[in-house]
Amino acid sequence: MGATSTFWLASPLSGNWVMLSWIVEAFAGFQEYRVGKVAKGRPRHPLLGLLMILFLSRVAGCRGWDASADWARAHFEVLRRHLPLWIRPPSADTLRRTAEAYDLDDVLAGIEADGEAVHIDGKRARGATGDGRVHHFIEALCGTAVVGMIETGAGAEGPAIAALLEDLGLSGKIVTVDAAGTTPAVAAAITGSGADFLLAVKDNQPGLRRALEAAFQEHAGRVWTSRDRGRHEVRRARTITARKTVDAVAAAGAIPGIRTLGRIERTRITKDGIATTVHYHVSTRVLTPCRYARHVRAHWRVEAMHHVVDGALDEDACRIAKAAGVMAALRRLAFTVIAELRGAFSFRRFAEFVRANPTPLLELCATPR
Repeated sequence: MGATSTFWLASPLSGNWVMLSWIVEAFAGFQEYRVGKVAKGRPRHPLLGLLMILFLSRVAGCRGWDASADWARAHFEVLRRHLPLWIRPPSADTLRRTAEAYDLDDVLAGIEADGEAVHIDGKRARGATGDGRVHHFIEALCGTAVVGMIETGAGAEGPAIAALLEDLGLSGKIVTVDAAGTTPAVAAAITGSGADFLLAVKDNQPGLRRALEAAFQEHAGRVWTSRDRGRHEVRRARTITARKTVDAVAAAGAIPGIRTLGRIERTRITKDGIATTVHYHVSTRVLTPCRYARHVRAHWRVEAMHHVVDGALDEDACRIAKAAGVMAALRRLAFTVIAELRGAFSFRRFAEFVRANPTPLLELCATPR
């Protein structure tokens, strides 16, 4: 038995494939081609088959239209057994026209935030420069699923984050945002949606940063220490919830509603020696040092996802520009599916096996839940 078959027998594909089932149902619900948005008429292939090829080729780590068409041609017999397709493989131009007919909102519509925390961060598609535009995405991650995404150009992320929050059901959740989104407008948008915020504070908010530094010099607060043996790292988290101190800091940043001030000191042992960094946050939720540290650490999941879509799914190497948003959304769906199914295998290795043999994944697509 070959290495590919051995992989599929060993991997836990009988586990959770909720997102894969959702994707098939969602794509089947696309009623018709948006012929008016493309240069030519309706393709001969059924829409579901083309959308699934676009998605599955992202799971396989394909970069551009030619790579997706070549992958579909190489596996066309097995694809045609599981998907509604015409008698010949779709061309790169057919796949391009299909993707360009839709928006990233069409791809991600209907995904709900199912978890306590939502993490928001931005990422640029560095290779998508062919149309002379900057393609920068602000996205919201909950668990392993991107529940919302908006495309913006170069410039401040704050307004885009506020626009993204309008369409997300976040009531009762805690929303973590990096320092680029720490503005009164973003804070108001989060609390206005019924959620709590945990905002990072860096040098882009100098007054708020200085007020936090002074507060932690004057007050010890509550402390919690954790160690990461695998990375030789010690994290010391401190929080202050004293009302008078918190109100003074909130006034300095013009951000009302703050109830917790947070400070994390990270000490790491690296090959160059011992490195210590300090991070500050503010939150509308009363947090113990332990809960605060865990929410901050959970925010790294969105940064880890960006590392995966670049490293395993080659987003930064992809030069697709006109449909950059749709391709980015499909990669986020691919990330979620791989996270559900990969077991002990890396994202890149999973993508390589799907590139070589999509049969097991196609069989899951047809398996009733």
